Amino acid sequence: MDCADEAALIRRALARPGIEALNFDLVGRRVDVTFNPDLTSAAALTAAVAATGLAAHAHEAGDVVGDDHPAHHHHHDTAQWWAAASGAVLMAGWLVDGFHADSWVEAVFGFHNEHGGHSHYPYAAVAYGVSAATGLWPMLPRAITSLRFGRLDMHVLVCLSAIGAAAVGQWAEAAAVAFLFAIAHLLEAWSIDRARHAVAALVGHEPGWSDDRGHESAPVERWVERFAAIYTPVVTLAAFAVVLIPPVIDGQWGVWFYRGLIFLVLACPCALVISTPVTVVAALTSAARRGVLCKGGGPLERIATAKAPTMQAMRETGVAVQCRTSPEPLDRVEVVLTCDREEDIEFLVTHAKRALRVIRQNVTIALATKFAFLVFAVFGAAPLWLAVLADTGTTVVVTLNGLRLLRA
Repeated sequence: MDCADEAALIRRALARPGIEALNFDLVGRRVDVTFNPDLTSAAALTAAVAATGLAAHAHEAGDVVGDDHPAHHHHHDTAQWWAAASGAVLMAGWLVDGFHADSWVEAVFGFHNEHGGHSHYPYAAVAYGVSAATGLWPMLPRAITSLRFGRLDMHVLVCLSAIGAAAVGQWAEAAAVAFLFAIAHLLEAWSIDRARHAVAALVGHEPGWSDDRGHESAPVERWVERFAAIYTPVVTLAAFAVVLIPPVIDGQWGVWFYRGLIFLVLACPCALVISTPVTVVAALTSAARRGVLCKGGGPLERIATAKAPTMQAMRETGVAVQCRTSPEPLDRVEVVLTCDREEDIEFLVTHAKRALRVIRQNVTIALATKFAFLVFAVFGAAPLWLAVLADTGTTVVVTLNGLRLLRA
């Protein structure tokens, strides 16, 4: 489980009687399921997740989850070869097209034929078709599964975009979209793996505590999830509107169909959804390494509103703080301190404010990139391949930005 699309797919697969709560940890690549054993079983839930095409392993509550997913690494090793093959054939197509075209611009974008469409040298078009098919091949099973569960995730949207680009004669761009998404998907998985390994290096095992029962997620994280649930269908509907409404006025069906494809690519909110949990996990991990334990992103965000680094300013935020050596029970405490260092409170308040700044940076980066390319798409200022690269590249940027908080 590397992105919000896969989390949403699992949520849809587990929408069945007996499920009481689902808590996702994208960085830890796990989902904690609270269920009624009289209505379902762990085996049934594991089978339901496996039906999505994702490898599923059951763990008991409280288990330390190690990196025991060899199928995950095998999948990415295979995907690397498909991406490399796609890129090689794409380059061959460009070379053939460039040799026969008047300019390299024509080689990349094709030339206009007498019917107003785009054309490529026949052998180059064949190469582009093979490149597109090779780049899309590893994601086709996931796209089919998503459609079976009634979801339009990034795999489906990219496949539709590449097919649509080919339909309007943009064979080179269809191949570029497939190749760039294959590369960007590998980069996205690499960035999440880097987050996972960086956290594991600090705590000695893979993350998995951030969404345990009793831990409170950050309000901004819940806002992002609600926003994403609205954003995707709205932008998808906007894509159909772009395809159908403007051409009625100017008659340029091919132009607006192409711009609608860009909207489809931008409808997936992966970068936005992953931006907050990566940052929160990094912040909690570095604080825990210092001996300051904070139960989730919710208390961390409230601490960031403290007016001063004082046990009183923190109480005013509604956060319960206690020393680890206190005889009082810790189940109702949100922050546990070692009380060995007087500067722990100052560190925690400063660290929380820094974490909140990074979260806001990530959300701003993700939203600004989305909306900028949506505007560019309407005016025809952004090619499809650049939208794919920018969208998935933003996921890598916000992940690495969040990882800065590992340095407490």
